[in-house]
Amino acid sequence: MNQKNRIMKYKFEATKYHFQLVDGKPKIVIEMVKVMDEKGKYIKFAKLEKVIEFLSGQDVYFKKLDE
Repeated sequence: MNQKNRIMKYKFEATKYHFQLVDGKPKIVIEMVKVMDEKGKYIKFAKLEKVIEFLSGQDVYFKKLDE
């Protein structure tokens, strides 16, 4: 089973992110992603470069930021 097939059963949570203007346009910049199993149990924090291609095909949740 390749990595793409294995990761399809996971959920992602953006745990560290912020709002930023990029070239004058509003963007959400994600700095850290947590990987969870299909039941929401923590697995590990992921390096963005390893999961970026999977984010568009999965549910990505955003942790509530402290203000």
